[in-house]
Amino acid sequence: MNHALNDNPAAPGTARGRFARLVRLGVFACALAATGAGALAQDQDRNRRSDDVQARERYEMQAQRDARAFEVREQGRRNAEVQQDTAREERPRGRLSPDERRDLRRQIKEGADLYPNSRRR
Repeated sequence: MNHALNDNPAAPGTARGRFARLVRLGVFACALAATGAGALAQDQDRNRRSDDVQARERYEMQAQRDARAFEVREQGRRNAEVQQDTAREERPRGRLSPDERRDLRRQIKEGADLYPNSRRR
C-alpha cells in the first residue's frame, strides 16, 4: 500500500487530525517560549549593564572621596612639618648668655618649676 499518493487531508475528528493539531500547538508553544526566553535574556542583559554602570559610578565616587581624604591628610602632614620647622627655628641655639645662666640659677634656688607638670586626668 502506497500512502504517498493519498491526497486526503487529516480530518479534524480523526486520530490523525488530533495529532496534527497537537503538533501545530506544540510548535507554536515552542516558538512562543523561545521568543519569551530571548526577550527575558535581553532584559536581564540590560539590567546587568545598568548594574555595571552603577557599580562603575560608585567606584568613581569612592575614588574621588579617597583622593579628597588623601589630600586633606597630606595637607595636615605638611602643616605639622611647617609647625615643627618653625618651633626648631625659634629655639635658642648654643650656650646660654651670662644673664640667662644667672636667671636660671635664681629660678632653681627659688624652687620654681622649670618644666611644669601637665595636668593628670
